[in-house]
Amino acid sequence: MESRTQYILDAFSDLRQRIAEHAPFNQPDLAEEELDFLTKWDELTSNIQKNTHDYTFDAQEILSRFIRCYANLVPLIKRELLWFVGGECLHFLGDEEIALYQQLEDRLYELDSRNETYDITKEISTLRGISTQIH
Repeated sequence: MESRTQYILDAFSDLRQRIAEHAPFNQPDLAEEELDFLTKWDELTSNIQKNTHDYTFDAQEILSRFIRCYANLVPLIKRELLWFVGGECLHFLGDEEIALYQQLEDRLYELDSRNETYDITKEISTLRGISTQIH
């Protein structure tokens, strides 16, 4: 699986586990809305694993719905997930974040063009460290 796809899958899986610890998802009997939401989430995870061509559209829909319906849980989202999913999710990022992720894209492109392997998480941490030193 391509590293970007793996990162998205891992971020969605991590977020799914984290939201299970918070209301309303930590209740023994979930409302129909939450059950539907989690069913769609699980379908998305399966589509990411299969690397279906349109999983990003489903991912955008799930994240946008999550942000609209569960605003109190938004801090649990890894910000770079919004970037990698793109589309409407980019509206939830600030200008500084977008600039950081554009630098990330440049860096990943550079590494890809040299056929070097990389860890996206480490690349993000490095960029954040660099941007912290600049400011």
